[in-house]
Amino acid sequence: MYQDLYKAREKAIQEVSEILNDKISGLKISVISMPSDSSDPDMSNINKRVIIFNPNFETSFSFPFRIAHEMSHILYGSSSKTYTFSPLSKKTEEIEANLHGIQILADIFFGDYYSATQRCEYRYRFIELFNLQPIAHLVERCL
Repeated sequence: MYQDLYKAREKAIQEVSEILNDKISGLKISVISMPSDSSDPDMSNINKRVIIFNPNFETSFSFPFRIAHEMSHILYGSSSKTYTFSPLSKKTEEIEANLHGIQILADIFFGDYYSATQRCEYRYRFIELFNLQPIAHLVERCL
């Protein structure tokens, strides 16, 4: 049974990642995988519309959230900044990137099939799936 739960989780992450990648392509945002030191976070550059993803970066946050967070900087951030992945920062721009990133994932994950009530009922599954426990209070604001 536990193996089935793991497979279901991996399938859900894969499906969300595929849809997220389609959105990124449609928005003309490039994602570059650049393996580096485990302490080097992901980055995004608004002017170049690029996300630099470090697959070795040590974080509990899921791959889709990391990409959605950086995507949010490009879509909603200041026009000439480069951002580094720092979801626990208290800076307004990081909180906003978290909120937008959560909303992007929620729209993909829940789609048009779930009402606001159902989104609320399944919020813990959403939080668990994307490893959003440290920012669960922001998930509550979005759903």
